[in-house]
Amino acid sequence: MGGDLGPVIDELHPNLEGLGGAKLAATVLLLRDGESGLEVWMQERVSTMRNYPGITVFPGGGVDDRDYPEKTWDSGDLWAGPSVISMARRMGATKEKGHALVFAAVRELFEETGLLLAIDSDGNTVDDANSYHVERLGLESHRLSLTDVLSDNNLRVNADLLRPWARWVGPSNSGTWFDTFSFIAAVPEGQYPDGDCSEADSAGWFPPQLLLDGWRAGLVRFVIPTWAQLQELTNYRTVEEALAGAEFADMRPVIGDPVDDPKYRDFYTTKRIERIEYIPPHLRED
Repeated sequence: MGGDLGPVIDELHPNLEGLGGAKLAATVLLLRDGESGLEVWMQERVSTMRNYPGITVFPGGGVDDRDYPEKTWDSGDLWAGPSVISMARRMGATKEKGHALVFAAVRELFEETGLLLAIDSDGNTVDDANSYHVERLGLESHRLSLTDVLSDNNLRVNADLLRPWARWVGPSNSGTWFDTFSFIAAVPEGQYPDGDCSEADSAGWFPPQLLLDGWRAGLVRFVIPTWAQLQELTNYRTVEEALAGAEFADMRPVIGDPVDDPKYRDFYTTKRIERIEYIPPHLRED
């Protein structure tokens, strides 16, 4: 069940933090129609990462200062598609947070997969993001902001390519709490994701059910939000169906570990063989 939660949630947290002071984050479930049905792009994080080492995840990461709008920002300059306000209401966020979350989602997806959800000055969706490789490196090094990239290249974020999908609030393995907003997006025509990301050991396309079967066999590791969202994806046969289903996505936050919710019982009760080598926290990179 969807809804406009902005006035309810953000009255309690008027600052730019997530729910309860958690760090805001955004992830993107990148989808395509494969030969045997719906597929999602996943990446396995390198085992030395501080947060979620060795875990298979969707592209994404934390919101940072670069993602918030400037005080003089005009939404028409860098934004196309549904308005910032309408997107924020759909997510249950203020205008500033809604902007930051969408920009973080677009930025992280570009950094980690090379896909750019933007339109050019003629209103056409970017069909070849390789020409912006230098900008991608600038974003990864924090030398540039997405605002810089868009402004310098006469581009605008296409918010119509992102659909709010889910919201989870909880701690990582390191104890950091994240308020994570997930979006779904179809691969823009002419663009192709790559695994050229320093945070990932491997990446690729997979049917959601195959990933869940691999999890059950101990071949991949998920945190509960990823597992739950993959379970939801198994209800859809095509990208079109999933995008339509996102219109009814429940954006109320799931907080903590929902161990008592029957929907997630399988995650907590399944007996699995752990096949991933554990690396102590003091040996992990930030």
